[in-house]
Amino acid sequence: MKIQRITSYEKFSKVFGPISEEKKESLSSIKAGDESKVEVSDQKTSDGKVISAQEILGQIIASETEGDFKKYFYDKYGTTKFDTETMGQMTTTYQEYNKEMAAEEKEKEKEGGEEGGGDDDDPLAGLDV
Repeated sequence: MKIQRITSYEKFSKVFGPISEEKKESLSSIKAGDESKVEVSDQKTSDGKVISAQEILGQIIASETEGDFKKYFYDKYGTTKFDTETMGQMTTTYQEYNKEMAAEEKEKEKEGGEEGGGDDDDPLAGLDV
């Protein structure tokens, strides 16, 4: 599976498919991918507004850093709208997803290093070009 940077909800919808309004209302959590162990859950702000798991996952994927991830939600919903537990859960999910991606990337590098073979003369060997 090729890792791609998703930077908007529209791109997220293209990759993971559109979500109907009925499913959106009844959906309380989603997996971060078919083979992922990370589960992203809907969260509520202190004023009762529900942040969908899809939006949270989209930002987990799109954010370069944990700071960028938090900044998106603070800018959109307000810094006073999150209690420690809610933002802590969202941050933990962000970290779990990134650990999973790092482990997957490390596994791919390990597999690529062991394969070796006759590609020593090819400067583009190992690149998805």
